[in-house]
Amino acid sequence: MIIRIITVSVKAEFIAEFEKETTLNHRGSIEEPGVLRFDVLKDTEVPGRYVLYEVYIDEQATRLHKETQHYARWKAAVEPMMAGPRESAAFSVVAPTDPSAW
Repeated sequence: MIIRIITVSVKAEFIAEFEKETTLNHRGSIEEPGVLRFDVLKDTEVPGRYVLYEVYIDEQATRLHKETQHYARWKAAVEPMMAGPRESAAFSVVAPTDPSAW
């Protein structure tokens, strides 16, 4: 399994629109066969900061995700809303290792 943690800073005037677009991306993402989780988290201390917590079955699933229509739509819609570049980090799983636990 591959976990990707994406941190996004959003300009204050776009927060509601960002949440709407990101929720649509979430809905499309959780329908992908290689996606085990796709959580959208809002920072409670830093306004406009979000984390996307994405769990994929393997590296191929992460690549296929970036080829989907809903991802392309999300990326085009939210790029102008961002206060800076997205930060991305990849992790491997130590536990739980059973995909059904996700």
